[in-house]
Amino acid sequence: MVKFGRHLQFYLECDELKTSGTSKPYIVPYKDIRGAIGESQESFQQLWLESLKAVSDDYTQRLRLLWQQIFSDLFRFSGQDQNLLRGLPHEDAVQLYLSTMSEKRSRDLLANLKRLHSNASMNGEALRKLVKKYDKQATARGDDILTTSLLPELYSAPVMNAPAIERYIEILRDKLVVSDEEEEESLDEYMTSIKEKTQLTSSSKDALAVQRRASEMFWLHDLIENKIPQADIPMLVAHRGFHCVMDHSGRRPLENSLSSYESAWSAGVHLCECDVALTKDEKLVLAHDSDFTRLALDPSKNKKVSDLTMKEIIGLTFKSGTRPPLLLDVLRSAQTIGGSARLVVEIKAGNDEAGAALVRLFRRHPKLIERCAVVMSFDAYLMHRLRTELNELVDQGLALAQVKLPELLLLTVAETPTTTYKLFASVTDFNQVDSWLQHEGKPSLDGVYLQFQHQMLQPNGLAALRALSAQYKVGVWMMLGDPDDNVTASCLIEGGGVSYVNTDLPRSFSG
Repeated sequence: MVKFGRHLQFYLECDELKTSGTSKPYIVPYKDIRGAIGESQESFQQLWLESLKAVSDDYTQRLRLLWQQIFSDLFRFSGQDQNLLRGLPHEDAVQLYLSTMSEKRSRDLLANLKRLHSNASMNGEALRKLVKKYDKQATARGDDILTTSLLPELYSAPVMNAPAIERYIEILRDKLVVSDEEEEESLDEYMTSIKEKTQLTSSSKDALAVQRRASEMFWLHDLIENKIPQADIPMLVAHRGFHCVMDHSGRRPLENSLSSYESAWSAGVHLCECDVALTKDEKLVLAHDSDFTRLALDPSKNKKVSDLTMKEIIGLTFKSGTRPPLLLDVLRSAQTIGGSARLVVEIKAGNDEAGAALVRLFRRHPKLIERCAVVMSFDAYLMHRLRTELNELVDQGLALAQVKLPELLLLTVAETPTTTYKLFASVTDFNQVDSWLQHEGKPSLDGVYLQFQHQMLQPNGLAALRALSAQYKVGVWMMLGDPDDNVTASCLIEGGGVSYVNTDLPRSFSG
């Protein structure tokens, strides 16, 4: 359960958020059925077949309801002659829905189809892996395997009819997702209108804010140029850019804002970390939390990022008066600034759609790939899947011969995890790291991003880090309250050989 089981557990938690107010989909009880592998073949087979039936029934019912919605809306709202609607082929029905319904109805349909497809894919993979695990143990015991009897049942089940759903999603996505250039023009115009309506600060307050910002920028430039060993700078990672950890925008930019990254890069910082989320209209936007309650002027605006379009997010009005940037915006900014300006991108566990969207972005903009130094997640299964998809980009002949793909790192925690999908790694024992970074017995991921532990600064801890860093890329992330200063960073970099150290760049950084 190290990879897929943990991924499925977070998917369950994440899916509860997605289906708030609606009936929850059936998800294979992977852990329970896996526990029956050591029992009789009859017991395991019965549980597996019961789960397959529940999966198929749930999938069929949900797909039926979607088609009922499509045809009900077409007959009621499309304005088309009913003679044209009778016996309409399925793809034509989706195309007509797209051309006659409101954008909101079409986006809701896309969201529901994606959710249905995601649930079906997760359940199909869970049932397949359960058979594989059973057969592995059965072979070791000398018992009969179940692949020949159960996989035909799975592969002929309705839930495995993913290509049709993928085609509907593709039709909707092609029409609803506008080009990046059109999107940027539209968002800029919309943001201008928002700013014009919310100009509340006086000129005196503006002058004070400018002075405070200038002071912070002078300090940052001096820090990078004079206070930090130049050899350490390529390993320092500005956590969410150059920002104020208390969410005050008077002195520094807000976290994950375009100005927080441009301020850091223009001062000479090489690497900045960010978190990404996928909006309802499939835009990768920078966001750490599941909603923008903490950063919006109105804290009652607590709708989740995944339930909002990019224009709706802009309408929230942030404390800084700026919109949260698209990942594309930030990568282009890094490209414009040039030099060593690059991003470290975190994908939240269980967010397969964000991982797929990142691959689509790289496919459309291959020149921006080099501006992404690292992609990381707590979700091992997601990261191995991302490795496969990135390798497929190369196999498809994308112009990547001169482009370095981002390193893929697995995030870990330093204490017993409170959530099952996170992996615990102690500086005193890195024995499990090899298995975490392999996929089907072969090297897959490039390394780990470890949570800071005070023992890392002790001689035995530094020795363990050096040994691990000799094999893999190693990063260290901090919690608020951990030592965030130049001495600690230098110790980890020079003494432990790590490649990345996160920092919030506090005023106390240089001592």
